[in-house]
Amino acid sequence: MRLAASGARVIGPGHLQDGVVNQDAMGVYGMRQGWCIAVCDGLGSRRLSHIGSSKAVRLVKQHAKQAFAVSAQTLGQAIRWSWLEHFGTRYRDYETTCLWARVDARGRGQAGQIGDGLLLLKSRGSFRVVSAARQGFGNQTDTLGQTGEGLWQTCEFELVLPGDGVLLMTDGISDDLIPEQLEPFFDVVYRRLARSNRRRMRTWLEREMNAWSTPLHGDDKSIAGIFRTDHKQ
Repeated sequence: MRLAASGARVIGPGHLQDGVVNQDAMGVYGMRQGWCIAVCDGLGSRRLSHIGSSKAVRLVKQHAKQAFAVSAQTLGQAIRWSWLEHFGTRYRDYETTCLWARVDARGRGQAGQIGDGLLLLKSRGSFRVVSAARQGFGNQTDTLGQTGEGLWQTCEFELVLPGDGVLLMTDGISDDLIPEQLEPFFDVVYRRLARSNRRRMRTWLEREMNAWSTPLHGDDKSIAGIFRTDHKQ
């Protein structure tokens, strides 16, 4: 079985023009012949949110080493509590969304999301959007700093067929995609990754995001995915 993973992030043109740091963070990590990925989007209204998003990505990597006997919901809560413990009473300065996924060498997977963005999944050839419909105003989102215990959207899955995979993106991308575009978009990313290595895929993703079809969109953009690229033996 072959798994492939890649990801990229770019700063939004509005942030670049204003001299604002990239508030997104993204990670792609190999783990025991499997993969772990994360994309996190720091809140623009929080002055240190870029630090909060970077810390969240590192915590995903740390907690993703746990055995798969741990549920996706439990793993998500462990990430959240570690993040809150790290920043303590000043956590509001570091608020961030968090999307993560992990897949082991057998194709077993778990994923979770808190806040905006999109979590897309194809398992056994069936595509679905795990993310719930966006609630509230455009500038409102849940974060790792929220106190509710049930804010994580999670799923557990298997990557069985070539083309199965999990794809995460922050709202700098997801806000510009309509529902009818989601599965074709997912498949385009898979087909490109299936014939690329991780470095070339990152370069292609960066080029596509920098040439985004809404060039005046000021938000940062991050994306990461894990796909099965061969037939089951």
